[in-house]
Amino acid sequence: MTAAQKAAKEKFSKAIAYRSKTGVSLKEAFAHVYGKKVGAVKKKAAPKKKAAVKKAAVKKAVHKKKAAPKKAAIKKAAPKKVTGSHKDTKSHNVNIRVVSGIEKYSNSVLDELNFLSNKISNLEEKRDRIKINIKYKNYSIDDMPKAKFQLKGYNDYIKSLKMNLRNLKKHIK
Repeated sequence: MTAAQKAAKEKFSKAIAYRSKTGVSLKEAFAHVYGKKVGAVKKKAAPKKKAAVKKAAVKKAVHKKKAAPKKAAIKKAAPKKVTGSHKDTKSHNVNIRVVSGIEKYSNSVLDELNFLSNKISNLEEKRDRIKINIKYKNYSIDDMPKAKFQLKGYNDYIKSLKMNLRNLKKHIK
């Protein structure tokens, strides 16, 4: 057990002991252990029927993005074509990820992903060879500045390729 876990366990046992002695609620017992005051919780007034209807309408509008007019709710809406990528991430307190419109791009995106990852690995091998040669001084005195400049170029190029790879992965998820 870590020190924080032991401290939490001790505070819990103190709160339970205080609760059993005084008969207060668990919340009040923890407040006593932490040295805080617990005030009375204010209850909200019950909303009127009209207000409840408005809240329900607002909740529906949040899920649909646009509130449909009352006349259009009776008629069936025509199916829409998917033109772009749409992510629906929240639905009834469940985290759902749906990506629509990626089928036609998936093969080209995956090909580009593979190409970028292969290119990065090849460049990293070349960069490592140059590093080792610089470390063991396998270059002549005249070639050393060129090798260091080339190493810096490889580092910058690999960095930009990795950034492109990250951006490409964002479009897939």
